[in-house]
Amino acid sequence: MFGQLIRLKVQKDKVAEFEKLVSTLVANIRASEPEPKTYEVRRAAEPLTYVYFISFTDADAYQRYADAPYHRNAAPAIMACLDGDPVYEALDTFY
Repeated sequence: MFGQLIRLKVQKDKVAEFEKLVSTLVANIRASEPEPKTYEVRRAAEPLTYVYFISFTDADAYQRYADAPYHRNAAPAIMACLDGDPVYEALDTFY
C-alpha cells in the first residue's frame, strides 16, 4: 500500500479557488480511478491549512493517478493557490 499525508497552506485570497479546484479534482479521481483506496482532503484546525490523506494499492497505482491528464492539468493551478511548499509525509501500512 502506498500512502501519503500532505499538509498545505493556502493564500487567504485563494481559498475559494483552491476549494473549487480540489473539489473538481476529487470528483475526477472518484469517477476515473479504480485504485485509490482513500483520497480525502480536509480543512485543518490551523487557519488556511488543508490536509490530504491519500492511499493507493501500490506505487504504480499512485503513478497512474499522478500522470492522469486531469491531475496534471489541475496541479499547477492548485499549487498557485498555496502559501509556501506542501509538506509531504510518506505513510506505511502496518496491518
